[in-house]
Amino acid sequence: MAVNAQVAVAMTATNETVLSHAPAEAQGVTLEASAYSISLLMINAVSNQQAASQLANASVVTTCAEILEAAIKGAGL
Repeated sequence: MAVNAQVAVAMTATNETVLSHAPAEAQGVTLEASAYSISLLMINAVSNQQAASQLANASVVTTCAEILEAAIKGAGL
């Protein structure tokens, strides 16, 4: 079965275009994956910082409560 010459040229041009764009597409996907990984890293860092802040606040509140309790007991109230 004979293939029309215009069809053959069009298919060759399409194949060349796909093959010439492949490295850029691959690099784009790699960079997108890296950006996503970095964003997850930053989200985890913020979450850990917030948890540490809550823990510090709870520690201060507990310490203040113990100081007040000791002061009340020491004053005989």
